[in-house]
Amino acid sequence: MALLAGAVAPSAAHAQGSAAAVAAPDPARLAAARELIDVLMPPESRAWMIEGMIAPMLGNLQQGMAQSPMFSSAMAQDPQMQTQFAAFMDRQQTRTMTLMRDGLPSMVDAMARAYARRFDVAQCRDIKAFFATPSGRAYMQQSLTIMADPDVAAWQRSMMESSMAHMQADVAEFAKQAATPEQKKK
Repeated sequence: MALLAGAVAPSAAHAQGSAAAVAAPDPARLAAARELIDVLMPPESRAWMIEGMIAPMLGNLQQGMAQSPMFSSAMAQDPQMQTQFAAFMDRQQTRTMTLMRDGLPSMVDAMARAYARRFDVAQCRDIKAFFATPSGRAYMQQSLTIMADPDVAAWQRSMMESSMAHMQADVAEFAKQAATPEQKKK
């Protein structure tokens, strides 16, 4: 769900000052936002929705990493590396899914507060009404699959490949900059 993507992906807004995060939302707006969140993410479907968002993203991440020059070279040199990498990614996916499922209540609360800060009671009701329409329901169902769409998956792999291409050099440069004066003399 596109709305859910904002909840699980880092954003530029995170870098903003904490003043907005501290402001307590109006109780009426918060109640309306909670009702809206229950429509957007029905309590009985939340874990499934999270998994539907995260699994394709992690799959694309894994595929992108495996296709990067650095990883593909390492895997070509050591045949066991591919098995080890798959096991590593399985552990990461399990850990991420568990973390997200365990964090659902606090995520839903945070989302309700965020919606309450951004939308007044009437706007929450209007948005809720949209999602009660056939178009709104279709959007909710289809938006869960957006991250698995071939175009989005290809873009994610491309971004990962590009990121990984620079990672080794960036880490080496950082290590050089972070070295203590004694280490730099060596």
